[in-house]
Amino acid sequence: MDALSNMAATATATATESSVRSARAFARACLTFALWVVLGFGLGVVAIVTLPSVFGYQSLTVVSGSMVPTLGVGSVVIDEVIAPADARPGDIVTFKDPLHPRQLTHRLQKVRVEGDTFYMTTLGDANDAPEHWTVPRTAHIGRVVAHLPKLGYARSWLGSRYARLGAAGIVLLLGALMLVDLWRPRRSDQ
Repeated sequence: MDALSNMAATATATATESSVRSARAFARACLTFALWVVLGFGLGVVAIVTLPSVFGYQSLTVVSGSMVPTLGVGSVVIDEVIAPADARPGDIVTFKDPLHPRQLTHRLQKVRVEGDTFYMTTLGDANDAPEHWTVPRTAHIGRVVAHLPKLGYARSWLGSRYARLGAAGIVLLLGALMLVDLWRPRRSDQ
């Protein structure tokens, strides 16, 4: 009977050890998956925001409600760079604010050309007062070709110190997990 008890105890201990190993492996796999998802999301946001410049576009974050409901606060707009002659009334264009050192993205209302100067009138969809500004024929403005709602918040956060520290922490953690996996002695299953 003692031999039978010892065998049962050994079988129970082996089963418990095996289930603990399985639980650890599952937890490690879940952690690795979560880290890769976070890293993938971060890299995807960075790619969406930075890749347009590689193809001649520019990306900007909408910081005011002047174009609501068309462009909400926190949206990222992708602009193609165009000559003023290519702009048409109804286009949403990005230009230098004539009164402040910033860029505005508003709907083009009117275009008048005199010599080499374009006289533009724009109005934000949610604004009452238009802007009147001029741009020389040789200059460039932006025309919105796409917008990504709310992505500007992620873009802003990714530019923060906390995001950079978090990204460095994730990279270090993934590296540590890979090193542990490489250096861990392999068990031979018999």
